[in-house]
Amino acid sequence: MNVVALNETVLKNARPEVDLWLAEFVERNGGLVGSVHLSEPAEEGEIVLVASYNLPVSVRNGTAVIPIGKGMAGTAARRREAVAIRDFQADTTGVAVRAGRAAGAKGSLTVPVFAATDDTHLVAVIGLGFPEVHDFTPEDIARYTEDATTVRAVL
Repeated sequence: MNVVALNETVLKNARPEVDLWLAEFVERNGGLVGSVHLSEPAEEGEIVLVASYNLPVSVRNGTAVIPIGKGMAGTAARRREAVAIRDFQADTTGVAVRAGRAAGAKGSLTVPVFAATDDTHLVAVIGLGFPEVHDFTPEDIARYTEDATTVRAVL
């Protein structure tokens, strides 16, 4: 049996208080999986994983550091707006990174969170995956985005 361990980067950047917030966020919104990437302590042009909920070790290791513009989280950070994918498992746009399919989510959403006092300063990107295919309405995205801003209280 081959057991994969969390890599050093994931362990170094882990924030247990953000993990607790994320678990509540995912459960409150009926999700299956979730992630929180922060722009700090990342290097310029990157975001780092600091919390995850129900993500396999391989996905956590693979998303430990994400370049801005890569995958759903990196794309949300670059575009500075939510990125929604109806069915992550069947996505062919190139935004969904193939390795992320191991998480098992179908409907997937990532939303950027900006500083409370500076709406140009990106602080986090929150990922939320659902067990079913999901057509995200503008109202859904606004609701999840508003809820995601509550992460600022634990940062």
